[in-house]
Amino acid sequence: MGVDHDGFIQTIVTPPFQEAFRPLLDHICQQLSPTNLPCVHSVYVYGSVATGQAVAGRSDLDLSIILHAAPTSDEAADLEQIRREAETAYPVVSKIDFDIGLLSEVLPSEAGIAWKYWLRHHCRCLLGEDLSLGVGLFRPSRQLALAVNGDFERVLGHYRTSLSGDISHSTAARLMREASRKLIRSTNVLRRHEDIDWPDTLDAHANRLRDRFPFRRDDIDYFLTQALTPQDEPAAFTVRLQSFVDWMAAQNRNLG
Repeated sequence: MGVDHDGFIQTIVTPPFQEAFRPLLDHICQQLSPTNLPCVHSVYVYGSVATGQAVAGRSDLDLSIILHAAPTSDEAADLEQIRREAETAYPVVSKIDFDIGLLSEVLPSEAGIAWKYWLRHHCRCLLGEDLSLGVGLFRPSRQLALAVNGDFERVLGHYRTSLSGDISHSTAARLMREASRKLIRSTNVLRRHEDIDWPDTLDAHANRLRDRFPFRRDDIDYFLTQALTPQDEPAAFTVRLQSFVDWMAAQNRNLG
């Protein structure tokens, strides 16, 4: 992705979907259609399946789902059932993630900056009205970085709490992987106002942090490893996570 010659953040390349994933995508469209689930406004695919770089049997299917309003308990249960059943029925992906948003979070001009950026630059519409249409391209800025990942303390705090519970090894590995990815991407909030680059991959974020904060090299290498192949014990991971989040939060406050 990166930045184009006009200074705008690039959008993803959208080749035709890979044939191996089409049956799953068709199934998702059927199950999440407004006819079947009226609470759904639109569905978007992002990640490797969206860019045509997915590996059958190894890649995840990542979906952003915009709902008309906050789901009822029954609607939330229906969404989770659809996700679980599709994950079981289609082993072409290793897992399926639903990233849920509300229409009211997307439409406002200011409050919706994070979702507008996300849908415009990272997603392709799979079903429903495409909310990215008419949204202009974004330029790199600290304001945008904060809109997208300024919630890192709260989100990573939830991961830390979840990892301290009585969970299976596979669940712990998944949570450590997700938390590490969120943390690495969130390091973009430490950008300066004059920075004009925009890292897109985990490696790009990691390299950026290593260059600016070389004394944190061991930490970022550790979390990059956990983001790819989680192998540490949850207790050790959460201690290291909290230490890094505290440091990041202090740096973020200093930047103003």
